[in-house]
Amino acid sequence: MEALGDMYMNMKNKINLLLLVIILLAAILRIYKIDQVPPSLSWDEAANGYNAYTIANYGRDEHGKYFPAYFRSFGDDKHPIHIYLTAPFVKILGLNEFSTRLPSAVFGTLNVLLIFFLTNLLFKNKFIALFTAFLLAISPYNIHFSRFNHEVNFVLFFFMLGLVLFFTALKKGGLYLPFSILSFGLCFISYHPAKIVVPVILFFLFILYFRNFLQNKKSLLRASLVAAIFLVIILVNPELLGVARVNQTLLKRDRIIQTNLYKQTGNEFFGKLDLILTQYSWHFLPEFLFIKGDANPRLSFQTGQFYKIEAVFLIAGVLFLIHKRSKEGLLLLVWALIAPIPSSLTEEAPHAARASFMMGSWHIISALGFYFILSLVRFRILKILISMITIIILIYSLKLGLDYYYGEYAERYAIEWQYGMKQIVEFVKENEEYNQIFVTDIRSQPYIFFLYYLKEPIPEYLNSVLYNNLQETKSFNMTASFRSNYRDFYFGGWDPVESAPQKDRLYVLSPSQYGGLRYREAFDVKKIIHYPNGGVAFYIVSAI
Repeated sequence: MEALGDMYMNMKNKINLLLLVIILLAAILRIYKIDQVPPSLSWDEAANGYNAYTIANYGRDEHGKYFPAYFRSFGDDKHPIHIYLTAPFVKILGLNEFSTRLPSAVFGTLNVLLIFFLTNLLFKNKFIALFTAFLLAISPYNIHFSRFNHEVNFVLFFFMLGLVLFFTALKKGGLYLPFSILSFGLCFISYHPAKIVVPVILFFLFILYFRNFLQNKKSLLRASLVAAIFLVIILVNPELLGVARVNQTLLKRDRIIQTNLYKQTGNEFFGKLDLILTQYSWHFLPEFLFIKGDANPRLSFQTGQFYKIEAVFLIAGVLFLIHKRSKEGLLLLVWALIAPIPSSLTEEAPHAARASFMMGSWHIISALGFYFILSLVRFRILKILISMITIIILIYSLKLGLDYYYGEYAERYAIEWQYGMKQIVEFVKENEEYNQIFVTDIRSQPYIFFLYYLKEPIPEYLNSVLYNNLQETKSFNMTASFRSNYRDFYFGGWDPVESAPQKDRLYVLSPSQYGGLRYREAFDVKKIIHYPNGGVAFYIVSAI
């Protein structure tokens, strides 16, 4: 018996050591040069960081609301979870790129740990659980969303935590069930796709496992109470349903009427259904999955959402689940198949962020497929050889992806990340002789970068800010002007061609705007901001 105990402990120690190595690898991949790649903060990141800063220091958002249940940002209602979870990082580390992005990296790393526990609970196999954790740790899909401040890793964390707690409740009793519902509730108000995925998964959990919890009615009652609390929160704050964002991303009618079903029936519902089904199918195309990824460079490595070798594992994994015919396998397939739906309902499909629940589910299926392939091999030495070759291919694929990501990607797509805004604010901070600063809004939302990098105190900002009337101007820029330290900042709203040269006035212009200046000979170029690839991003000019 002692020998068996020693073998068990040795095996457990090896598993724990391998898991620790995987977690450390995941953390390094997500944190290394996180403040430099992607090459600059996007406007959404700046808004998330600044609102986290104002919450942490003033208890208010950028519009002056005290501890809001949702955040009004750029005409959208942002979910609160990732901003509140970013606030402690910003409070402790200060407002900067590293502190703003670090929460995503932390939760991305925690998701690698969570998926190990979840896979082991579902399939009771630590080999599959370790390989799943490894796949998510090196996943280009997850690494990218772990390196900038986005809701994806937060929503995935609470979703998988909800599942872990649910299946722990099945194993150890109903005590964990209310906490599972709490986690699913936090997931629901973390990101828009959860509005579709969470109710469907909860429905299937209810159908598949309801009898297991009937024996503990007290726990079921507590879980129902937690669900009721979230329902009340949403009824009081309907903005959490994301209606504003839905209206921004609705399928366009001119695309609907081009579908075959609309042409045949003249019915917009059928036309919309045709378009949704078509867009859903795009999520399974090799171009999206293994070759290019999301067409938007802000949402993808541009090398595929998964590694090419995973195509074989995914097919094998689906066959394994169909053959297994278990409740857990059915739940996993439902999770994987509904994941692309939120993206399919909107423009820009396939959209990696809106289809973010493909992460986790597809990685588990891929690991199951690898395990299934190995189970078909009779000889142990051949199993080891196949495993080693697979690991080498995955590591090599990771290296190729990282070489591209830290090199060509960071240079080529800097413009997509609003590169140059930080440099503009730094120049303005260093040159205090200019009392009026006019900033082009050609990149949209320039004001948020000034608030972010100036660390503008929210009381002073609210005392001077003037907002654009978007219905009249049709501008994407929300703030027209504000005053800071006796200096006036203007964002769009003037004719660059007629810019008047004055000694105390500074203009920030795009190259085309600079080229079109009527009085260009009267201006002196104070600074030219270049993209990493050498192209001109902005001209900063004033009177000679």
